[in-house]
Amino acid sequence: MQEFTRYVGYDDADSFRGILIEKFTTSQKNGLFFKEKLPTASMDEISKAAAYTSASFDNASDIKKSIDMWLHDTNIPCDSAELAEIMTKAVAECGVNKKNNYFVFFCWLMKYLGTRPTTLLYVGGASLKELYFLLMMSAAGVKVTLVSYGLDKDYVKLGEFKNRITVKSGRINAPIQIDFSKIDLSKEAALAKMRAEGERVSGLVKCLSTSAAGIFEDILVDRKTRVVKNGGVYTEDGDIPVYCAALLGYENEDVYTNMLVKFKESFAGLKKQLIFIEKPMSNPNAEEVKAIGSVTRTSTAEMIDAMAMQINLTGDSIRTALARKALKDMLSGMSTSNQTVVFNYAMKLVSWLYRCTQARKYSVVYEDIPVLLYYGDISQSEVYFLIFMSRCGFDVVYISPNLNNQQTTAEKNLDGRIQIFTLPQSKESGEYPKKAVKMKVSTVAYNAERDLDTMLYNGDTGIYRSFQFPNSQSVTLKTTYEEISILWKQEARFRPGFATSGNLVSVPNIFAKISGVEDGDIGKYWDNVRDKLTPETILIVKQPNRTNSSSDDLSVYRQFYRNGEIDTEKLKNSTLNKYSYLPDRIQDMLFYKLQETCQSRFLKLEGDELMCSVIHFGMNLSKEFSQIIQRFDFTRKIPKLIYIDAIEDTFTLEECIQTVLCNLIGFDVLIFTPSGYKNLETYVKNDAFEEHIMNQFLYSTEVPKFKIPSEDKNSGFFGKLFGKH
Repeated sequence: MQEFTRYVGYDDADSFRGILIEKFTTSQKNGLFFKEKLPTASMDEISKAAAYTSASFDNASDIKKSIDMWLHDTNIPCDSAELAEIMTKAVAECGVNKKNNYFVFFCWLMKYLGTRPTTLLYVGGASLKELYFLLMMSAAGVKVTLVSYGLDKDYVKLGEFKNRITVKSGRINAPIQIDFSKIDLSKEAALAKMRAEGERVSGLVKCLSTSAAGIFEDILVDRKTRVVKNGGVYTEDGDIPVYCAALLGYENEDVYTNMLVKFKESFAGLKKQLIFIEKPMSNPNAEEVKAIGSVTRTSTAEMIDAMAMQINLTGDSIRTALARKALKDMLSGMSTSNQTVVFNYAMKLVSWLYRCTQARKYSVVYEDIPVLLYYGDISQSEVYFLIFMSRCGFDVVYISPNLNNQQTTAEKNLDGRIQIFTLPQSKESGEYPKKAVKMKVSTVAYNAERDLDTMLYNGDTGIYRSFQFPNSQSVTLKTTYEEISILWKQEARFRPGFATSGNLVSVPNIFAKISGVEDGDIGKYWDNVRDKLTPETILIVKQPNRTNSSSDDLSVYRQFYRNGEIDTEKLKNSTLNKYSYLPDRIQDMLFYKLQETCQSRFLKLEGDELMCSVIHFGMNLSKEFSQIIQRFDFTRKIPKLIYIDAIEDTFTLEECIQTVLCNLIGFDVLIFTPSGYKNLETYVKNDAFEEHIMNQFLYSTEVPKFKIPSEDKNSGFFGKLFGKH
């Protein structure tokens, strides 16, 4: 018995429509197609069937003899016993007139099985007679597809014969309207050929693994060597082993420059073709769109098929089939259902493919695996294009020294096809290096020192080089009041919550407000403040707010952000950058912290007011602040910001923003408020800091003068010996 499939539903209308059209096209070549009803037999057909009248209409043996006789006369190879079993049951179940039933089925068999079909497609709600006939055709070796959408109510009457039918369902069971009389059979035949070729090349492209250090050498290895090295047998139309990798960032600029120059020059003596892309891929122009031609957009599935059919890499039939299949797989797998979006991606991929291979201009015959080298900043469409080209059988290398491209590359890396390697340094991509540079050569002693440096300061030893980490992530500690004094003078690396990961260090810090005076003992209270002062402390005694509010026009900062993201390079290069005198690493860290302040949700501001205020007041820290920040080594002594607020004025917006910024940089922050009045809470949310409330509140308190110590008490011989590593 041949396959018999009954469709009662589907999940995707476009895909199912394509399945129906494909099955209809197949049925027109060497098969049968029925819509709704099978025609009744003519008198001439009944007369011919009379020659094979069964001796009885309820005996399977007699019916088998009649079927055998007809099969012999027509020389049709078939299992007559299975046919007789089904027909006997059908004659008995399809009405009281068994003789009439017998002739209906025999006429259908003579008319339709006599044409020796290989497939049969029936679309509509089949009656019980038609269901039994389809079972007979399946028993005779015909591949039967019934698309009933569940409208064949007689199906339940088939009894045990239902076990011979495979039922496929889905979320949708609404009938799909197709005018089969208007289907272009030549076009469908071409699509069927494309699908067959796609299946033939499926699995032909093998994506190999490489390494950051070895990618440039691996790419230059020829196809035959790759196949043999990976345990395969080389044939001209066999496996295509490719590499697909991205190298982002750089380490040593001179080494990086010379490596890129040498890699590009290596192709001069090879048979490999290098496709080099340095500038962003522009959208298809009018000429390219015209060259692709008009594409039907009746449904997304048909549109994808039509776009795939446009691909023809002259002289390279294998890559043509690979490109068509890759395009269909990528577009069909997109998460969007917006046909226009899918169409635009299709136009880009096909146009860019032709643009790179110039296939419309001349025949491209590759002697080896061609290499696509993409350099510079990248968009998500271009990431998709690199993956597309890799699936087409091209080696793909994406290079950019700018680590800002890492997120886009990772997010759009379908199936993890691109191996992404990152190096620690980052800079603007600029142009691809055109010539090698003179390099400094490391001595043996220098290399030994760097190896020792790596061994000592790798993050696992607990020993850290001075200013080893360029950036920090603050972790505000939840502590008791007593714990503040215990933790206050501890270095960051000894505090709970300290951690390092790559170039980032987590700095556990304190952000607390002390409201009131314990037992009203003001002398002990001021001694507590005095004990908290260190050489790296900024002490601010709150002064009455100015009566005149700031007249600064903060709208000038709107040009430096978009969608909540600060354009740090633009801000850094502007005349408003008051930190331009600081080293780049300090400036970069400060701008990073400005962005973090905006995103922290610690401030009771939103939108433009938040962004403009944070940039403005964050750019106006005093030189005392900037000098302490420059000296701040994230693994060691933590700088302090102490406010003493003994007046009735609340904190200004500037004070609140700069306090939050210091907390996010990693400062320990304490707000001493003897009165317990509101201050920080004016613009800062309560969940940003801890508040410790004492048992008494004192008002109109006079703040004594405090002196910031010039050096730590442990700055003697042993302190100097063990204080730094």
